Amino acid sequence: QEQLRSLKTRVASFSSLCQSCLSDADAGVREQAFMVLSDLLLVFGPQLPRDGREALAPLVLLPDTELQSQLASFLMDHVFYRAGSPEELSATEDSESRIEELHQRRVLLAGFCKLIIYGVLELSAASDVFKHYAKFYSDYGDIIKETLNCARQINRQEWAHTLLLSLQQLMTELLLQQGPEIQVDEAFLEIRDLARRFSLLFSLHQLRNRPALLSIHREGIRFAFQEPPGLGSGPPLNLPFLEVLSEFSPRLLRPDKA
Repeated sequence: QEQLRSLKTRVASFSSLCQSCLSDADAGVREQAFMVLSDLLLVFGPQLPRDGREALAPLVLLPDTELQSQLASFLMDHVFYRAGSPEELSATEDSESRIEELHQRRVLLAGFCKLIIYGVLELSAASDVFKHYAKFYSDYGDIIKETLNCARQINRQEWAHTLLLSLQQLMTELLLQQGPEIQVDEAFLEIRDLARRFSLLFSLHQLRNRPALLSIHREGIRFAFQEPPGLGSGPPLNLPFLEVLSEFSPRLLRPDKA
């Protein structure tokens, strides 16, 4: 028990140190801190006390809300960003260094995805990854697709909710950037395309997918008709989301389409 208490204190202290390094001025330090934190949270995750290791339960280390937010922000700053077109990059970087950089970004993304698959983070945290599936398909498509498949096996209903959450987040971001007239915007068409890609993940097992698809439509319709507080008369801002939702509708059973 004394050894467990000592180790728990050291793990918590080390985790706190790594978390503080996520905001270091040096990008290399930030990336190393993220990788170490991902491994640390995985090793001391919820699976630690299983298979006869119940005595190790006090060592389980779960990320608090602040750390989860920092990890998600790190993805945006270090993984899901565009450094420029290939033509712009070629002037300053050779192909070998670009490949090395992409490999490093893939390692960082894989570290975050493992936290989702092994239950360290809630499935809903995967929305920060899934919403980039189409835009960054050429760079990370295989990693994100594998995470999508694993999440579906963990909990099909929660997986479907996370797909919807990804689309809702993109929609909200677009409305904040462009205002209500978004249906002719290229970014809106990209959201529809992402929804179409998500709909293809439901395979042909209609009965198995029925509860998840119904949930997506119910929650999606509520989101589309949601009235922002303090808004005057006029159609709800999220109303174009019905077009995004329509990409899933062909997957519904005939009685449910009503």
